[in-house]
Amino acid sequence: MLKKRVWVSLFLAALLLITACSNGGESSETPESTTAGGNNESAGNELKPAKLKIVLYGEESPRMKELAKAEFKDIVKKEINADIEFQFIPWTEYGGGKTDLMLSTGEDFATYTDTNYMVKSVAKGLYADLTPYMGTVAEDMIKTVDENSFKAFQLGGKQYAVPVGNKPNSGEFYSVLVRQDLLEEVGMGSVSSLAELEQFYDKVHAAHPDLIGYASTDARRMLMYEYTDKNLYWQNDFLAIDESADNDQIISWFESEEFKAYSGLMRGWYEKGIIPKYAATNTPQLQSDWNSGKAMFWAGTAARPFEGAATISQAVPGAKLTNYFLSKDLPKISRGTYSTAWFVSANAADPERYVMFFNLLQKNQELYDLFAYGIPDKDYTLDENGRLTRNTTDSLIPDWLLMNKNFIRFDKSVPDDFIAKYKAWDDEAIISKGAGFNFDNTPVKNEETKINGVFSEFLAPIASGFLDYEENFPRALEKLKAAGFDAYIAEYQKQFSEWYAAK
Repeated sequence: MLKKRVWVSLFLAALLLITACSNGGESSETPESTTAGGNNESAGNELKPAKLKIVLYGEESPRMKELAKAEFKDIVKKEINADIEFQFIPWTEYGGGKTDLMLSTGEDFATYTDTNYMVKSVAKGLYADLTPYMGTVAEDMIKTVDENSFKAFQLGGKQYAVPVGNKPNSGEFYSVLVRQDLLEEVGMGSVSSLAELEQFYDKVHAAHPDLIGYASTDARRMLMYEYTDKNLYWQNDFLAIDESADNDQIISWFESEEFKAYSGLMRGWYEKGIIPKYAATNTPQLQSDWNSGKAMFWAGTAARPFEGAATISQAVPGAKLTNYFLSKDLPKISRGTYSTAWFVSANAADPERYVMFFNLLQKNQELYDLFAYGIPDKDYTLDENGRLTRNTTDSLIPDWLLMNKNFIRFDKSVPDDFIAKYKAWDDEAIISKGAGFNFDNTPVKNEETKINGVFSEFLAPIASGFLDYEENFPRALEKLKAAGFDAYIAEYQKQFSEWYAAK
């Protein structure tokens, strides 16, 4: 798929990025190359009409609804002669639910995926093969999205999803994202250990008993440096690998001593109130509490300090967010630089036109600005250094989805030193030794279905601290084994070892 010309394109893209950074973040492309019509305008007119449905998750903002019917619709029509419809559905429907229903009933649409969901769906014949279009209509995207990101969404040498985004991703969810304003309010400057994080909770809870502690129920990555010397990276909810070991060994997470130690930490958090009691029956409320400034900390990523602050500051002016690693002495792990990847349903009438649309999202600065930020001088303004000021707080196509270091605009409120740290975030990271491996679950798909049921009913409550490990794990393990877990892990190990040996 990616020939020698791609390496030249990537090199040129890197030069453009360096030039853009030296010019305060502004693109160094010529006006002719960055116009929204660009060189594709005539090509768009020559294409036969097409209809596209793009599914996004979450709530559609009023401004997004306006742009979807006007400027977004117009530019897609002009560029690729397609009528586009954006449909929003709840996040609870991602990777299953309504998404599965739309696929199984043959709807014509595209949305985003992860590697695990991709493998399951491809095995059922639900995703279109996009390989034929990658060397032609995805050429602009290939220049601005990392090559390894494309490989992550290939199966058997075929491209079943198109990556989007190009950003520092290492250590994703391994840091703790702290409300720095609260930390400083209680007389603390930083957090570097579990003991200090719990001290932070105690002090803030005494001052603000209405706030919750952790706005999630999964902290296995964030707390990893506290309960193991291994550099664990999870392949899925059940299996992990040790990035510090030079081997292909798959680790059964729930059968490990590390899980026992971790579940004890989470049980302590639940009993202490760091994880609120309502989380056991109303997990989505945790996200709402975080967004409204009612939580003290969350799992972090390189970008979350400025992504999250934009939302929280609406409810809590002056809120500040900072990433910290707890007792960290291991290198950060990266799966690649993509945000997510787009798939096209198998029954789509024109999958090539969908790929043309994906290409528009990461094509050039002007189009990126349009889809991410809206209309200049109406939705946002730029200063002489390319710094962004939003005139509306409504989200459009989600920032996290599009985020590409070649085009991203930083708000004026983001400090220069943070931008420097963000751009250097991946400098000492290692690529996971499992990056690019995709498990074919066909031989054990029945076992996998049963295992997922055991996870939801028995294992997830223990992992989240809702149930005591000693009292409940023996029965959960019995159920896991009865569901065929040994056959599942044996098949996974077999495929991974074969892939690892050939890599």
